[in-house]
Amino acid sequence: MRRLWGCLVLCAAAVTTLLISDARDSAAADRNEATYSYGAHTRQTLDAYWNSAREEPDGTQPGIVILHGGHWSEDTGWATWSRTFADAGYAVFAVDYRLNFDAPWPAQRTDALSALDWIRDHAAEFDLDTNRLALLGSSTGGQIATGVATYRSGTYRVDGVVALSPVVSPYRAWQAGNAAAATDGQRELRDNAVILARCSPATTDTDADTDTAPGTNTGTVPSAQPDCRETWDDMSANSRASGADDAPMYLLHSKNDPVPVRHSRDLEAAEETDHNMPANGVTVDTVPGSAHGGALLDEPGVADQVLGWIAERTR
Repeated sequence: MRRLWGCLVLCAAAVTTLLISDARDSAAADRNEATYSYGAHTRQTLDAYWNSAREEPDGTQPGIVILHGGHWSEDTGWATWSRTFADAGYAVFAVDYRLNFDAPWPAQRTDALSALDWIRDHAAEFDLDTNRLALLGSSTGGQIATGVATYRSGTYRVDGVVALSPVVSPYRAWQAGNAAAATDGQRELRDNAVILARCSPATTDTDADTDTAPGTNTGTVPSAQPDCRETWDDMSANSRASGADDAPMYLLHSKNDPVPVRHSRDLEAAEETDHNMPANGVTVDTVPGSAHGGALLDEPGVADQVLGWIAERTR
C-alpha cells in the first residue's frame, strides 16, 4: 500500500510538472519576439516581446517599457523577465540606449523618450494600448526612468514608473563612491557618473551622506563650475520634481542595497512635500537583504508586488 501511495504521489507530481511545462511551452510558442531600431545609433534599439491580444475585449493590451542598468556603461539584459511580463499579458519593450562613453547626459533620457515615441507610433503592431503604459528602470536605468517621470509632463509620457534600486541622484552616488568605506561597486558607479556628466563635481561639501546644498533637498551640487553643476543637477530627478504633473512612481530598494533608499526618500519628499503631489504619488518600499536592481524581482513576492502596482495603473 505504501508503494502504491508513493507511486500515486510521484505520478501526480510528474503530471503537475508536465502541465506547467506544457503551459509555459504554449505561451512561448505563441509569444512574438523581435528587435527594432528607434534611431540611427547602433544602440538605439529595442527588443519587443508580445502575445496577441485578440481575445481581449478591445483587442489591445497594456505595455511595459524596460530600461536596463549597468552603471550607464553596459547592457545587463532583460530577456527572461521580459518574457515573463509578456506572458502575464503585457506588450514588453526592453530598450537599449546610448551608454556613457557613446554620448554624455542627457542623451540617455533623450533615447528613452525617443523609444517611447517610437513605441506609441507602432502600437498597432503589438496590440498595444498606449493609454496603458508603464516604465520600469533598474539601477542606473532607474535614474533614467525617474528622469522621464519628472521631465516636462511625466504623466503624459507614461501612466506609472517602477524603479528598482534607482540611482535617483548621481551626485549622491558620486559622494558615496568617494567615502573611505566605499565598495568597489560604489567607486565604479562614481567613476561612470563622472564619464556620463563629462565632468567631476568640485564640492566643498564634506558630508558624504548628503547630496544637497544647505536648506534644500533638490540634489544640487554646491560649488561645481556652472555648466558642470547644471549637468549634475539635471541628472537628478529631484531637481525637476513638480508634483501632480509627474508620473506616479513606485521606488524599491533592499535594506542593504548598494544604492540606499535615501535616494528615493529624497525624491518622495521633493514631490510630496515641496510640490504637493498626492501622498500616494510616490511609493517607496524596502525589502530584506542586499539585492540590487533587477535581482530584487527574485526576492519572494517582489515580482507579484511590482506587477500588482503596474496593473493598478494600466488595467
